[in-house]
Amino acid sequence: MENGIIKDVGSGRGPGGVNMIDHGPGAIMPALVNTHTHLELTALKGKVTLDQGLSSWVKSLIKERESAGEALRDSAADGIREIIQSGCGVVGEISTLGLTWEAMAASSIYGIWFKEFIGNITNGSQDEFDAHKKNHIDQSLAIHAPHTTSTEMIIALKKMTIQMNLPFSIHLAESDDEHFFITTGKGAWADFLTERDIKFSEWDLPAATPVQYLDKLCVLDEHTIAVHLLHTDKKDLEILKKNGVQVCLCPRSNQNLHQRLPDIERMLAAGIKPCLGTDSLASAETLSIFDEMAFVSEYFPLVAPADILEMATSAGAKALALGNLTGSLLPGKKGIFTYVPFCAAGRDDLINKIVNADFNGLCDTLLLSS
Repeated sequence: MENGIIKDVGSGRGPGGVNMIDHGPGAIMPALVNTHTHLELTALKGKVTLDQGLSSWVKSLIKERESAGEALRDSAADGIREIIQSGCGVVGEISTLGLTWEAMAASSIYGIWFKEFIGNITNGSQDEFDAHKKNHIDQSLAIHAPHTTSTEMIIALKKMTIQMNLPFSIHLAESDDEHFFITTGKGAWADFLTERDIKFSEWDLPAATPVQYLDKLCVLDEHTIAVHLLHTDKKDLEILKKNGVQVCLCPRSNQNLHQRLPDIERMLAAGIKPCLGTDSLASAETLSIFDEMAFVSEYFPLVAPADILEMATSAGAKALALGNLTGSLLPGKKGIFTYVPFCAAGRDDLINKIVNADFNGLCDTLLLSS
């Protein structure tokens, strides 16, 4: 490495005069990528009801978030430390309240900070965002979901990210409530929006599925990150593949909130290469992508460990439009890597150990370098 950039890779001692550091009997690998998380909710760990459906979870989250006050901002730094200590160096952070920008910008982590929007466009709402970059973090835009945000705002904010050449993130096809609302314009979620005084009568509904709804709005492309995708059919996957959409999955959160998992095997068979996120500590036990990989390995035994490792590294970097900087250890990329204390018989054995690692209590053995 020179000035933080990888100059060469290989075996042996290297050219004379190079300072060599032996990290011990283990392996150096690309830093993990957490493509979708909500550090803003770190303070809500263990405080939100998980087992009574999405609407109950959302109501519980809103109540706890409103009562948390400054703890929401203060705890973001704790979440960042947890992410780094678990071998992650790149993050896609979703912020509804805008509280986590300073903590992200002050850290050593790379990634995208997404300002998330909900509801309908109001006068000046598009002027609330002024994209800029600080240290290793870019700012971009996110829509919460098609069932929480107006057709007009989805289209308008997607156009803004196109103009800025930045990724765009949206929760999609996550819940039964969302699917029923998008396909009928009615149901429990319609009642919830009415309670929150979010008017949806002019939204372009109903639609065949949430994925097909966004396809009709022309917001699905290679710069859109579609998160969750628990409710997809064959045509949905064909649309996602055709448009080159970046798919991000958060299986532990899905299991906790919905008792349902994305069909990873069918996605891979369709030519879609997902990446991984943890969601927040309001719906998952940790912010560790190692834990996410181990979960996928356990629940999807037919998915190859190499594919799971790709989800946690290069696929996430590509989704965040950072594939030219990180995601793999190649000359010209940033030297963002982590050390894992594994001895292995070969490449396949090493990948299997990484994917199925249990790092609980061992975070101090992980070394992040940049």
